[in-house]
Amino acid sequence: MGGKQGGTLKRLHSLDALRGVAALSVVVWHWQHFFALSGTWQVNWQRPSQPLFWLLKPLYEAGWAAVDLFFALSGFVFFWLYREAIAQKRVGAGRFALLRFSRLYPLHVVTLVLVAILQIFFLQRTGHYFIFNSGDGARFAAALVMAQQWLPPTEDQFFNGPAWSVSIEVLLYILFFMWCRARLAGPRLTLVVAFAGILIIPYNELIARGVMGFFLGGATFFLTEHIKARADARRMARTLAALAIAAWLAVVAEDYSGMLHGICERFFAQGALRDYYLGASDDLFLLPFIFIVSPLTLMALALHEYFGGSAYRRLSFLGDISYSTYLLHFPMQLGLALFALRFGLTPQAFQNIPVMAAFFIVLIALGAASHYRFERPMQRWIRSIGQPADRPALSPAPPD
Repeated sequence: MGGKQGGTLKRLHSLDALRGVAALSVVVWHWQHFFALSGTWQVNWQRPSQPLFWLLKPLYEAGWAAVDLFFALSGFVFFWLYREAIAQKRVGAGRFALLRFSRLYPLHVVTLVLVAILQIFFLQRTGHYFIFNSGDGARFAAALVMAQQWLPPTEDQFFNGPAWSVSIEVLLYILFFMWCRARLAGPRLTLVVAFAGILIIPYNELIARGVMGFFLGGATFFLTEHIKARADARRMARTLAALAIAAWLAVVAEDYSGMLHGICERFFAQGALRDYYLGASDDLFLLPFIFIVSPLTLMALALHEYFGGSAYRRLSFLGDISYSTYLLHFPMQLGLALFALRFGLTPQAFQNIPVMAAFFIVLIALGAASHYRFERPMQRWIRSIGQPADRPALSPAPPD
């Protein structure tokens, strides 16, 4: 369990571990990219030919939903650590922006430039970009300021495609800061904003997912704090753990059978409601995942750790390097695609367990090296420029 200070956890290792697992789940989802080594998708490629498909099917077919866990996790943590400090003006806009810029920007800009360069070589070799187009100067400029997914609003992904969620996070930070500074960040209004995000789906699904997940994460934080104060909190914690396990079993069962998806599609994906149904992607519908599975998971983990769960510390390092593994995995794939072209490898060369295991081992090692040897030193240097040496830190300590 993360240490307690005045009865409050300084860090939730369980949520760190969850963030790390979510990042690696997205990598499994993107393993399909190796079927496009020539710049176009291999004809008649099939998901079942991917390594350990029988075991990893939910991730191969619905690992994209792990990004929505990112948004919910961010909302939970930011409402926990920053809400009161921003409302009380202990953290100003400049300070908040500096903290987030120093955490996100260094690796983002490095991977952006790296992918842009590698895509030039790939384009020269194949006449196509690898998975994500590089676009033009305007797209690059938008990505350079992390606004590629919301200025102007677009659902197209360019350069380092997975960074779309980082762009949405930046937008959410702006909304969150204004929300807290206006002293509107209470449990009821926060929950209203989360549900209002549903209305954005027809216009921009990516922004909608961010708004729904982030503000629902905030509402989940409020509910978790309420439960902790109850006399029967331990019993509630056990009940929520059972419900979270049941919810995940339902998600896995649904991904293997698709029965629930078929029922929901019949009644929900017709007529005027069709635009709000996101279940077309491989039998996992997103709204119940965001509004049921995610909050149950966050509450169950946070409460279990609060009441003594200690098994998460060993996996929390995956959360430390989750940003690194998330942003580095596509440049690694692009580099391997160029390697495959040079030596005549086919997509099938990547559809075996040893190659996949080696990829993840190298990715985790690179992620750790990036986090501890590049991102943290850059973060400290940037903050030292914009922050007086005697400025006290927030308590509990803010996220990286």
